[in-house]
Amino acid sequence: MNTTTAQQATYRIEGEFLGFIALKYIQVKAGDRIIPIKLAKELRETIGQELKTGDRLAVFLEQKGSGNLSKLKLKSDRLEILARQGESLRSESRSALSSVSSISEPEKSDRGKILICRKSSCSRRGGKQLYRTLIETLKQLGLQERVSIELTDCQKQCKQAPSLILMPGHVKHAYVHPNNLASLLTAHYL
Repeated sequence: MNTTTAQQATYRIEGEFLGFIALKYIQVKAGDRIIPIKLAKELRETIGQELKTGDRLAVFLEQKGSGNLSKLKLKSDRLEILARQGESLRSESRSALSSVSSISEPEKSDRGKILICRKSSCSRRGGKQLYRTLIETLKQLGLQERVSIELTDCQKQCKQAPSLILMPGHVKHAYVHPNNLASLLTAHYL
């Protein structure tokens, strides 16, 4: 009997909390998109009074399936409050981040790699700007010697573009806004 286990990939979407939809869903504005995300039941019970409109969130989503049959489940059992409405992301990130549920730390390594799709569809959706900003952000953080950028063929994530994969750990980030790169890279590599 030949069995294979599907690799689980985690996506992280950062955006502004816009509100609840029937208490089961939250609306998150990521870039110019508004994404409805279903919350797991246990998370709904703990977060009800916690979130305020305008809070900056990181929502973690799991990929369902593998290969050509994979799809992104817009249901989350983990999220993180990055900044409260009116507060800057920098001041929040210096102190301990407010966590609603347990969040696994990304693997940290001396050598890293960032995978970005170079195909036209992703480039049109912000991939080119993300690539240029990524180069500058790596220089600003002093990571240009420790982290390399690899342009790849289609990653089959066109609808979540611009997106990138941080290695090691194979951590996927979708709808990445260039202004969020510094916090993503700091959390993963520093």
